[in-house]
Amino acid sequence: MDGIQGYGAWRWIFIIEGLVTVVVALVSKFFIADWPETAKFLSADEREQLLSRLYEDTGVATMDRIDRKSTKRVFGDWKIWVG
Repeated sequence: MDGIQGYGAWRWIFIIEGLVTVVVALVSKFFIADWPETAKFLSADEREQLLSRLYEDTGVATMDRIDRKSTKRVFGDWKIWVG
């Protein structure tokens, strides 16, 4: 493809790889389940087990607002600075 549309072969490699990545991303948006509740490939038992594991992992940890207390907690966490 060297010389087509005035682009070198190396540039066509990047264009084709980029287009494939965008197409795969757009198609996978409709196939990947966001939450266990919407996953059609899980059975009822698997869904229940996964939800209980997620609850054990996160507990009641929610971060649905940003205020002074939550900002202090986030930036005061040593794992944030080490990571």
